[in-house]
Amino acid sequence: MKPFAILPSLLLVASLAAQSTAVFPSDYAAVPEGPLNSPNLPLANGTSRVMIVHDRRDLDVPVGASITRIGFRQDATITAMDTGRALQLEIRMGYTNNAATQPATSFDSNYDGAPVTVFGPALFALPNLRDANAPLQDGRFFVDLTTPFVYQPGGRNLVVEYRVFGNSVGGASFNYRLDRADFFSPVMQAGAGCQHSGGGVPTLGAAGVRVGQPLQLSATGCPANSVAVVFLTVGAELLPNPFPLSLVLPGTAPACSGWLAPGQLAMLTANTTASGGMSLSYTVPNDELLNDLFISHQALLLDFFAPGGVVSSNGVQVQVGIKPRASVLAVQGPPSSPTGGLTQNYCPVTFFAWQ
Repeated sequence: MKPFAILPSLLLVASLAAQSTAVFPSDYAAVPEGPLNSPNLPLANGTSRVMIVHDRRDLDVPVGASITRIGFRQDATITAMDTGRALQLEIRMGYTNNAATQPATSFDSNYDGAPVTVFGPALFALPNLRDANAPLQDGRFFVDLTTPFVYQPGGRNLVVEYRVFGNSVGGASFNYRLDRADFFSPVMQAGAGCQHSGGGVPTLGAAGVRVGQPLQLSATGCPANSVAVVFLTVGAELLPNPFPLSLVLPGTAPACSGWLAPGQLAMLTANTTASGGMSLSYTVPNDELLNDLFISHQALLLDFFAPGGVVSSNGVQVQVGIKPRASVLAVQGPPSSPTGGLTQNYCPVTFFAWQ
């Protein structure tokens, strides 16, 4: 046995083990699949220049860490295989003082200081996506940077530029559908409503929402032609354990539970339909500070023949989201092209491995 022969392999394993990976947008660290796809950006746009500006607030790379790899993942909602191609690729990284959602349309104007070439120009072979005969681990692939990029943003946003000088399909664009982020707004329901005098059980639901959008609530199984009062708490999650509603509304049935902490409650009203349905909405202000805010809801409904004259719904919790804080600047043609077309809030889910 030659101990020195296995030393390089052990060092490689140790190096990989020491790496961590940040996901952009950061919410997508817990999201296995985004709702959108990026058909050919940033790597399959043919001979091209593509720049992505990433907001530092959504990039969980520690200051001073070295970014060693950049990766993407396939869109998993598509079943057809996208064939990988060979690229003559260069990647540059740097910083900008421009807002991630409002960069300049001139590529070079976005850089604060000189960019760093972290890969190439060199040959890079894109793997097939969704290839049953050669599946990607976790659906991801990475570009290993030949020059690690030391992350020192200093209050600036990260710029990654992809220059493709040619590809194995004559410089044309091609389908290479990557997972793409949208706003992330998880909805959680808890418990169950209590039965009204007609036998139905009110069930409250909600749709995910981003800042600046209406938050939509709906219910089924309510008393018909009645009044619904929807209570909500802003900045608070549903209680982990409900309390008997009779503590605050004496006489209500034992099955009626409260999922919101009494105190700072807001109130909305709506009328139920002849079939026991209910819907209402309110607008979440267009303020980035509301991103990740929890809003919890529960409906109480009048029913004169129910114990205490009131029945309750389940609890529903919504976490407010925000559009991806990123933009793409892209142009087909020579990688030296000075300007490109801007698409705001556009972001293929991106992985930054660092150590």
